[in-house]
Amino acid sequence: MNFTQVRLAQSLLVGSLFIGTLGCGVSSTKTIPIPPAEQSAADELAEANLAAAWDDIAGAKTKLRGDDVVVVDLREVAESDLDNAVKLLSKTSTVSELFMPAAAWADGTVLRLAALPNLKRLRIYGKEFDDAKAKSISGLPALIAVTFQDTSVTDDGASVLAELNELQDISLMNSPVTDKALVAISTLPKLTKLKLRGTKITGEAFEPISKLPLEDLELAETDFGPEGMPAIANIEGLEKINLWLTKIDNESLKAFEGKTSLTVLNIDNCPAITEEAIPVIVSLPHLKLLHLGKTSVAPDALPQLKPLQELETLFVTNLGLEEEPAKELEAMFPNLKRFEY
Repeated sequence: MNFTQVRLAQSLLVGSLFIGTLGCGVSSTKTIPIPPAEQSAADELAEANLAAAWDDIAGAKTKLRGDDVVVVDLREVAESDLDNAVKLLSKTSTVSELFMPAAAWADGTVLRLAALPNLKRLRIYGKEFDDAKAKSISGLPALIAVTFQDTSVTDDGASVLAELNELQDISLMNSPVTDKALVAISTLPKLTKLKLRGTKITGEAFEPISKLPLEDLELAETDFGPEGMPAIANIEGLEKINLWLTKIDNESLKAFEGKTSLTVLNIDNCPAITEEAIPVIVSLPHLKLLHLGKTSVAPDALPQLKPLQELETLFVTNLGLEEEPAKELEAMFPNLKRFEY
């Protein structure tokens, strides 16, 4: 092939490439794949920049795992900055736990949160969060933990919990729910932790939750009374029970007699509990924490607790126990790590 033929071939090649690229006015730009190593570096840089971006949101708190933002707490963010915080949140795909004030909850919030593939724990705080807003979380069926704390959510709003079958942890602290909310909660097959502190429950209708796999139950600061004790005593694997400032008495505590699963018993500030309850208490051989503060147990009856040799924490505050008997009592428990009198 002579020089002229070579130049002609080159011209034809360039022309065909030009026509292939611009023919019919359609571009055929080819994307060049980024090698895996470079892609990983780019992802790490993006996550690092995202973590840094949270520093610009005043009051926002985050927890990192490596460069990934896995926990976001917006409770101390000014209301004027919440919109920007929520927009940034929608880009933080690694977040798994979110603490959110009610003021941050808007009509499109559930859609934003549904786009976060790793979100498993949602904690919401504030009176502005009501029944209508609570029902919208049905769009987040993968949640394993939900908190409605200090909210306006009633039994009606709490009914949405029945739609979240993966729930393992529920807190309704200081929200105006009653025993009726237990009907919805009783349908959750994986629930192990339930906090009802400061609610309007009474114990009169606790039978629905007696078959749940609950391990940790908090009923503190409620009107929970003797009527509910048989039902919670029937919770087979119950390990921790907080009955602080409730209305239980010696007779109702007998429902727990011999319950070997219990490791934590808090009956602080239950004045109807006296030394007559001690035989029931010592029938719980695996107790590791016992709180008898502000009960009516006589100080000289406390040595009767000696069979509880697995105790690690013992509170006998405000019972009038003197220093020398307190030292003798403490010496009875070889595993004791914390003792207050």
